[in-house]
Amino acid sequence: MSNNSVNGRIYHYENNKNIFKGLDENQQIIKLKEFVNKYFVSKNLVIFIGSGCSSGAIPLMSKTMSDILENNKNVYEKVKEFLNIKDLSYLIRNLELCKKWLEKNKKDNEIKIINDILEKAEGNYNNIGSFVSALSEEQLNSIDKHFYKSFSDIESLLNWLQSGLSFQPSNDDLKSVISILKSEFLKTIPALDDDKYKDSETINTYHKFYQSVFKYRTELSNKINIVTTNYDLFNEYSLESNRIVYSTGFENSLYRNFNVNSFKQRLVDDTNRYKDVWQPTSKEANLLKIHGSINWTSDESGKLIQKDLFKQSDEEIIIYPTMLKHRQTAQAPYSELFREFANVLQVPNTVLIVMGYGFPDEHINNIISQNLKHQDFTLIVFGDTSEDNMKKFFDEFKTQDGFHLIGGDTSCDGVKAHYFNYIVDEIINYVPKDESGQKGEDSHE
Repeated sequence: MSNNSVNGRIYHYENNKNIFKGLDENQQIIKLKEFVNKYFVSKNLVIFIGSGCSSGAIPLMSKTMSDILENNKNVYEKVKEFLNIKDLSYLIRNLELCKKWLEKNKKDNEIKIINDILEKAEGNYNNIGSFVSALSEEQLNSIDKHFYKSFSDIESLLNWLQSGLSFQPSNDDLKSVISILKSEFLKTIPALDDDKYKDSETINTYHKFYQSVFKYRTELSNKINIVTTNYDLFNEYSLESNRIVYSTGFENSLYRNFNVNSFKQRLVDDTNRYKDVWQPTSKEANLLKIHGSINWTSDESGKLIQKDLFKQSDEEIIIYPTMLKHRQTAQAPYSELFREFANVLQVPNTVLIVMGYGFPDEHINNIISQNLKHQDFTLIVFGDTSEDNMKKFFDEFKTQDGFHLIGGDTSCDGVKAHYFNYIVDEIINYVPKDESGQKGEDSHE
């Protein structure tokens, strides 16, 4: 990291004020390290890990979906069908976002076409399908490129397809599209024995992160609650490499059923089983995988189980919301996981640290935001205000006490302050340089 002795470009918003304004980058990082690390000792610490934390090893959903749409006509047609029934306001919002990107990249010809479409959409109350049917060929091509083929919300699409299948259980087209989407998506997630879990920049960053967090904890500290939307196993591998005992909600038995009460259990020393206070023996964490996991499956009765096998078929793996078999019974744990997520945030003096999540999911956003009304709730988000969903959340809650947004540009080319590896390497584990420019001893190591 180069030394920026002028004004740094990292921001830390608190009560809608950038409290880092006027500081150089070194000063900003030193203050950030002190600020973030002091919360690692919090009695009720919750860490939210989004897909951005694994992006070095797993392609972004937009890239995965783009490849699927480019190579599979059946999926493309279903995406069009799904989008065409939506209200026209959905198209308008997406085209306005697209227009901002085109303006930034100076695509004047394409901007003009988008403007013409937006002008036609004013005062039009049709759904998207009815509206686009009246557009010119040039405008349709623009819609196709910037709307249909840029669609990336695979989860809402799968929900819609699954609902259709519940009404038409013998519909082979629906089954085929769901199978393709699930199969292509699962290809992007490292399997249980993948080398990315053994030696990669991503696993090293995860390992270093948990090593840094847990050095501030003791065996007597409360369990940390880690909440993730990720299906991969980077959290599990890195917790185990740091010798942290953790629960995913599955019983520790040969037949690993889901049991939400597992989150409330601790390992204790029973040398003196009659003493008044039990002594925890390990640093522990709960891992709430609210969207499922690459190693989750269901048995013949539809009950969710964790199956730690190196090879599983796509059909066996359960990820939310693609429960093709025994939907009602398999759905239950997801409801319990979301409820547990909401419950841990309501504990007094909770600190929630959010990384790798751009606030695209309204359900998750609501669970988080409803706790901002509590005076003892602290929300620390590493995010980018130039991203629309993040900006929307920030604009709505920026004046709330306890809400901190950290991000911005750094002196490292192309590296932003909200990137997971930058948070871990340059903020949490920042080591000041001595006069020779070499990094000195870190008193916390």
